[in-house]
Amino acid sequence: MAANTHASAEDRTEIRRLAQLYHLEGYLFGTVWPRFLAQGTLSAYDFYAIVIWKSIRSKKRIRAGLAAAGKSAGDLMQEVRAAGTPEAKVETLLAVQGFGLPMASAVLSVCYPDRFTVLGYRSWRGLAEMAPDALPARYPATAAEYVGYCVACADLAKRLGLLLRDLDRALWAKSWELDLRALVDER
Repeated sequence: MAANTHASAEDRTEIRRLAQLYHLEGYLFGTVWPRFLAQGTLSAYDFYAIVIWKSIRSKKRIRAGLAAAGKSAGDLMQEVRAAGTPEAKVETLLAVQGFGLPMASAVLSVCYPDRFTVLGYRSWRGLAEMAPDALPARYPATAAEYVGYCVACADLAKRLGLLLRDLDRALWAKSWELDLRALVDER
């Protein structure tokens, strides 16, 4: 018995959609961000796609925090959009149990890629290696300090002729490469 080798149009569409998800960052910035701009909120699916992109270990903690606050992901993101200042947007996310600055930075980076950048040990280390003069005095611990970090990164990106998102990728890659080189150089 011969197998059916002809995929339906629905199958081809589904395979293309799934292949896009494989490159999660492309999905987040190519699909989720425009949808947030158009709708002013995120679906649970898109919200948790961001959470998983930043840290898969955090998904249940974030979900529990939203449940404890009596909010859906969409409700939270409507509040973030309505918050008047960058610091207020950060504080809105941090008010939900389970959120820290790195996770808040990921959500904000997808929704506002021209104003926010991802905060994490890799980006911080990359900035320290590539542009120590741009580094804030300490690793951000408050919403205001994180916003200051974003401003420092935006200034550096502008000086380098890069988009903020491209600088974030470069900072992450610098730290990743340092780890790889250390592994390869170990004897």
